[in-house]
Amino acid sequence: MSLKNDFKAFSIDNNANIVSQERYEESQSLNTGFQPDNVPTHLLNKVLRQSSSISSVVANFIATQSNNDILDDGNITKLTTQLHKALEQKITTATPNASLTQKGVVQLTNVVGNDDTLAVTQKFAQNIINSLNENINGKIPNTRKVNGKVLSSDINLTAGDIGSYDKSESDGKYQPRGNYQPIGQSYTKTESDSRYASKNTASLVATNGWWKCGDTGIIYQWGQSPEEINDTSNTYYFPIAFPSTCAIGVATPDHHKIEPGAISAYFKIIDNARFKLTLDQASNDQPARVFWFAIGW
Repeated sequence: MSLKNDFKAFSIDNNANIVSQERYEESQSLNTGFQPDNVPTHLLNKVLRQSSSISSVVANFIATQSNNDILDDGNITKLTTQLHKALEQKITTATPNASLTQKGVVQLTNVVGNDDTLAVTQKFAQNIINSLNENINGKIPNTRKVNGKVLSSDINLTAGDIGSYDKSESDGKYQPRGNYQPIGQSYTKTESDSRYASKNTASLVATNGWWKCGDTGIIYQWGQSPEEINDTSNTYYFPIAFPSTCAIGVATPDHHKIEPGAISAYFKIIDNARFKLTLDQASNDQPARVFWFAIGW
């Protein structure tokens, strides 16, 4: 605390004889005040400490900011004046003037100049705009003409007004924008078809799928039976029908070598859209899925 401050906090020692905050808030005296014949000292000390602590902090702020002695002489007017002075000093020192590099207090102006710390008022800015508009309107008389067109309103210039081609004339004289090879340095369609493979088509994301060669038209199809087969034959559809024919198909069982006995599978072409899978449990009684592969076009 400043030595120029007469207002001292009361009962601020850690071992001061004061009531706890909880009991202080529960005390009936907090609302009614002390009774004439019953003033508990520890409760009174609590009251004095709260009021004196705040007054001491405020008085110390006044003394520090105003650099004046804050005396306990009962002069309220002088204390008020010193408080105002302290607040003004704090605002002045804590808030800098605004500039191009920092925020702060800025002063308004209604005079044209080159100062970077002043800001123009809204009215002054509007006066400048009005003045500029008046100057611009007076510089270009609307009695003037451009290529025979009066400036009293918006004017539209055509290609003919400035001696240039219009779009249809330009399209008839020049190639559209693009990249062009010199004559004789690019392939014809026939030459390209004989050098590059055609785009292939396929369905590769499922267990049963197909792939078609873009050049030859040959189609490869594959998959597995959706269920386990138990020494029987089942008919299935290809993922896509062969346009002309299914030339060949093979099948093999999904069989683990540790399972005892022999097992085999057969593939039979029914037509371009269907085929039959057969599981032969020669010496094995375990059902199994069947993998298959077919080629056609």
